[in-house]
Amino acid sequence: MKSAKSWMFSILLLFALPLAAQTSKVDKVYQTEWDNVLPQIADGGGWTTRIILINMGSQSATAKLYFYKDDGSEWAIRLKGQDVESPVWNVSLPVGGSLWLETPGTDAQSHQGWMYMETSNWISGMAMFIADWPGVYAEGVVPFTPENDFDFYIPFDNRNGYVTSLALVNPYLKETATLKIDFLQADGTLIVSRTITLKPLEHIAFESIRPDMFPETIGHHGVIHFQEVGGQAGVSSLGLLFSPRGPFTSMHAVSIDPHYYY
Repeated sequence: MKSAKSWMFSILLLFALPLAAQTSKVDKVYQTEWDNVLPQIADGGGWTTRIILINMGSQSATAKLYFYKDDGSEWAIRLKGQDVESPVWNVSLPVGGSLWLETPGTDAQSHQGWMYMETSNWISGMAMFIADWPGVYAEGVVPFTPENDFDFYIPFDNRNGYVTSLALVNPYLKETATLKIDFLQADGTLIVSRTITLKPLEHIAFESIRPDMFPETIGHHGVIHFQEVGGQAGVSSLGLLFSPRGPFTSMHAVSIDPHYYY
């Protein structure tokens, strides 16, 4: 027999109803102050992403969760406990209500993308990345990113076998983001500087020391300075610091001056 808590969880899951496949109608990200971005979702290959939604407002609230692949195309995803795949999920939460969603994590191949949450009220939350590999089990929690950042920093550490990985997404439907990336040593000295572009809805996730990215940062630590120099689209981001022993922790962006376009 199910406990009261089990029944409540089952009832909450019923609110996550799949919708017909569609693309967000938002011309620019953050139509309301409550909208959020989850810059990274990993599933398969030992990865699972758990998404926790919380209604912190004073009235019931709804949200749409839009899932995208790296190239910005729709990602029809099946969440645990659901029978269908959909790129858009509809959520309704009572005051103080919460909802725990999870990717299946059953595919041997890893897949990644990102999520945009459009909400009518104060729904926010976080994500938990779970890595379950032979001999290694690790979890890391990251918050949703409400900031639409044009100028921000993320710490990095690529010394002694540690590796900093990054996820960047342009959540705009029409504008291209041009991002200048400077890796700075702890004393502020520049290690390497490059500029990348992200097309509308494009997402990238990579190890910073990868040969085609920033291999010059091996053996260094400090901060990464990101500046959107095109003046068109802000970027959502997160960092993950991997230990040579397997576990990892999150590295959050520190914004100088978040911009919100309405």
